[in-house]
Amino acid sequence: MLHSNLKYLREKKNLSQERIAELLAVSRATYSNYEKQQSSEPSASKLLKLATFYKVDVDALLKQNLSINLFNPKPENVDNILSKETRILPVTVSDNQKYNVEFVATKAVAGYVESISDVEYVADLPRIHIPNLPYGQHRAFEIQGDSMPPIRDGFIVIGKYLERASDLQNGKRYVLVLRNGEVLFKKVVSELDKQKKLILVSDNSEYQPYSVAAKDVLQAWEFVAYIGFPTKRDMDYLVLDKLHQIEQKIDLIATNTKR
Repeated sequence: MLHSNLKYLREKKNLSQERIAELLAVSRATYSNYEKQQSSEPSASKLLKLATFYKVDVDALLKQNLSINLFNPKPENVDNILSKETRILPVTVSDNQKYNVEFVATKAVAGYVESISDVEYVADLPRIHIPNLPYGQHRAFEIQGDSMPPIRDGFIVIGKYLERASDLQNGKRYVLVLRNGEVLFKKVVSELDKQKKLILVSDNSEYQPYSVAAKDVLQAWEFVAYIGFPTKRDMDYLVLDKLHQIEQKIDLIATNTKR
């Protein structure tokens, strides 16, 4: 029971094996064996340190299955954006205790989707430093295609993690991680209340809107920045897009004034 509880509690806190190994002053390999029950159990002093760290009784750590909560059964939709429970998002932190920005390249997308809740997998992802990001947990994704100008093939989009589907805002751009192994960057129109789906709209008018079921969206990341080298045409598009946003705000103000 101890080995499964150690893994459950660590993953619940979004911590890596290296972090707990440091806490216990042992090697990562030694701690990994604790979780796999491939070696002797931790000493009494280490068990006490673990119990104190996780705020559980030593007896419960040793004898109870802490992953089972009899009064709150595992909810449905726990692995997608419709979940009403807090979902585990594996993250890593820098030496100064700030969240890292992990980078998911195109070639790594399939593995990322398959290991989306695996702390060890996320800990092995490359990391990039982006200064002055807003507060929150961010991730960087390499984008394919030309459906969202000025973003093009090879550009990197940085997104801020959305914990709840209700935080999605119509007309905003998001990176969506889908169950089928795709990572998409699109403008979103929410139809969650009526049909439990999202309408995905491209900024490039050559691409038609289409929908995805919300249950198939594992993660949503709100667009905050991108890395790339835009052309003059791309910059012209940015200006036109900004003007369009201003027009929409003016129309909204005018409508509210008439009421």
